[in-house]
Amino acid sequence: MSDSKCFRCEYFKAYYTKGRTNFSKLDIGLCTKKNETIEKHCECEKFRVKYCGRFNRKQLALDALTENINLFAEIKQILEEDDEESLEELLFEYKRRKKKGT
Repeated sequence: MSDSKCFRCEYFKAYYTKGRTNFSKLDIGLCTKKNETIEKHCECEKFRVKYCGRFNRKQLALDALTENINLFAEIKQILEEDDEESLEELLFEYKRRKKKGT
């Protein structure tokens, strides 16, 4: 049995019929390379493997978590720097008032 059947081809677009609550796939479809209707179990010389981009959900979740952790670390650093600046301003103001009082 050959793996180069039309239903596995990049150029094959299946036809559907509309049912009452869903769509049903037919055993025929459009070959966009030949621009004609064909059966899905045919074979031809223009066959090209359909790319199925799969993704790893766990890896996507880990990437998103890592990105968010990095964002929180940046926010933490900004807030800490802001606290240090506020503390320095407070000490400066305290020293200035102390000098005026003496």
